[in-house]
Amino acid sequence: MYNVIDEQNMVFDELPRNGSLINFSMLRDLKSTPVVFRSFSIKYVLEGCENYTINGNRFQVENQHYLLANTHSEGAVEIDSEKIVKAICIDIAPDILSEVVGSYLQPDSSFSDLNLDRFFTTSDFFESFYPSDNTLLGKTLTSLGTELSDSPFEKREFSKEFYYHLSEQLIADHIPVFKQLQSVRSVKVQTKKELLRRVLRGKDFINNCYMLPLSIEQVAQECHLSEYHFFRLFKAVMGISPHQYLIRKRIENAHSLLLDKSHTVSDVAFLCGFADVFSFSKAFKKHTGIAPSLLLK
Repeated sequence: MYNVIDEQNMVFDELPRNGSLINFSMLRDLKSTPVVFRSFSIKYVLEGCENYTINGNRFQVENQHYLLANTHSEGAVEIDSEKIVKAICIDIAPDILSEVVGSYLQPDSSFSDLNLDRFFTTSDFFESFYPSDNTLLGKTLTSLGTELSDSPFEKREFSKEFYYHLSEQLIADHIPVFKQLQSVRSVKVQTKKELLRRVLRGKDFINNCYMLPLSIEQVAQECHLSEYHFFRLFKAVMGISPHQYLIRKRIENAHSLLLDKSHTVSDVAFLCGFADVFSFSKAFKKHTGIAPSLLLK
């Protein structure tokens, strides 16, 4: 099933439950409206911004990002824009998703944790949003978005194989997330989710600010955690300490700048957040095996 939703055609309450469908929406204004998660749902924004509140968590889903939630989620969506906000909502029928998850649970598969099915089909699922350029599913959504945006009112049918393909990508993208959630030690599922969100918030904070004089204490404060608690959680989830992750980000950026050959070693050290050239050169050689000056030759 494929539907177009705009100001003249608001069919939120008339859509079937537990089925697969795609809605393409073009709206400027939508007062806070309850979101009914009929199946496993993908909310992808092509242009503009949609504001969701899901299970008490707020998500500002901007263009080229998508939100994921299953039937155990509840909340609302709101749109307030001068320009038309274009978005795609995809529902994947529970039986299709469970069938694909089941293929991952076979004894001969590379990943066979029986809790994987529970992760996708119960309240254990980690509701979150992602940039479309970083995932397998995101690349398919980008392509689909271009196709639907070019001719939204064209009659379309999407095969069961299409939803199988989406499910495969969704699961492949989320096995790392599943493992991250499993690594957080807590009895309550909601506590595990909240702690994982704080770790990922810290990771994003480092990604956005690694070029500044940044301490792990500052990152922990941003996540509303003690420095030690953040250190322990981050290492359990990411496999390395937050300090190691910070240095790795700085070295990766430094490597790219040096290959560009438009900056001196001193410039690169400053641009990547190192205190001085000596500490930068030492860290760079430790991680890459060569002195940074050699990349300028």
